[in-house]
Amino acid sequence: MIEFLNMGGYAVFVWSSYAVAFFLVTLLYVRSVKALKTLQSITEASVSEAQEVSAKRTFKEKSLA
Repeated sequence: MIEFLNMGGYAVFVWSSYAVAFFLVTLLYVRSVKALKTLQSITEASVSEAQEVSAKRTFKEKSLA
């Protein structure tokens, strides 16, 4: 087991590469989740605004009829 962890003398390079890759994948995941939440809130606000405009337009059409 120790030989496996030592990686034939290249353990410093191998394990640091794994650590950097894990850090970057985690960073990408966190940023993607944050961007998704931002886009969802923008979309919800846009849909809500569109529904309000539609409701006002419908109300005006009904009151004119």
